[in-house]
Amino acid sequence: MIERLPPDPRMIALPTELRNAIAQALNTVPETRWLNAARALSEQYRNLQSADAAPIVRTRLDALGYAALLMPATYAQLYGAMHAAAALVPSWQPKTMLDMGSGPGTALWAAIVCWQSLHDLTAWEREPMLIALGRDLARASANPALRHAHWVQRNLSAPIERGITFDLVVLGHVLGEIPPEERGAVVTSAWRMARGMLLIVEPGTPGGFSVVRAARDRLLADGAVTIAPCAHNLPCPLNDDWCHFPQRLRRPEFQRRARGAPSPWEDAKYSYAALARFPPERPIWGRVILEPSFNKAYAEVLISSRDGIVRHRALKRDRDAFRWVKHLEWGQTLEEKP
Repeated sequence: MIERLPPDPRMIALPTELRNAIAQALNTVPETRWLNAARALSEQYRNLQSADAAPIVRTRLDALGYAALLMPATYAQLYGAMHAAAALVPSWQPKTMLDMGSGPGTALWAAIVCWQSLHDLTAWEREPMLIALGRDLARASANPALRHAHWVQRNLSAPIERGITFDLVVLGHVLGEIPPEERGAVVTSAWRMARGMLLIVEPGTPGGFSVVRAARDRLLADGAVTIAPCAHNLPCPLNDDWCHFPQRLRRPEFQRRARGAPSPWEDAKYSYAALARFPPERPIWGRVILEPSFNKAYAEVLISSRDGIVRHRALKRDRDAFRWVKHLEWGQTLEEKP
């Protein structure tokens, strides 16, 4: 039974084709087996000794557990970052894309929603079981670019031949899962291949933000231009805090079962940086980086802006200003200073 939720403009769901394809793949094995695989994977992630020691997907069952447990929220995070970047360069129409460390192709599914101009997709992935599952899922898509995506088994630390370029290059949930000493070289290689935009997405945790921040600093030094989320090309002004954003997701039933989560939705939180070889078409003054708070006296919001980190407060007696701050959304852009 599908639980009916009230309309929410912030809510997204997995594409129907992807949701059905995952459900069909899970139906090829007894439910207890993929549930156990998902729970074992969840336990491995909880017990990681370091952020760069992600569990290895060795079997088809491991891959199914990954799809049930992690793919929906990862899709939401990638979609949220892509949607935010695309909004600031509306006339940019990328045609080719490379997804580095693709897993089962989650970023490919999100990208074809946000950039319908894409017609040539390439996925690099180390684990053959994730490649096999990614190909199976892609066959369910009506999008020819996704159905005919080029899958390559590849370790990102391997040398990359020069001359390979793509309009869009994505590093989604990748940098945080490789040794810190290898991240700089991967970012440099990704930027060299990106003739348009490089998008980096990590979980919305202090550790994930730290990885994104370091990559952004490196790319700015190489001449990249920030598209999102920042309103500037200066070093991040945050101190003792981390920048992250939520993407509300309607959970598919198999994810709810894999997580043992009764709620029909979640806010999948992510940190990201979209950098390009061109400036944004819609320059912004700032972006809301935390959900507004309010009490009986005032409403307050935290904004990352061209003027630095701004804590904007509106007194309740100024009804219009109070209401405006109260109804701002986390992640919303502001074209002018309030």
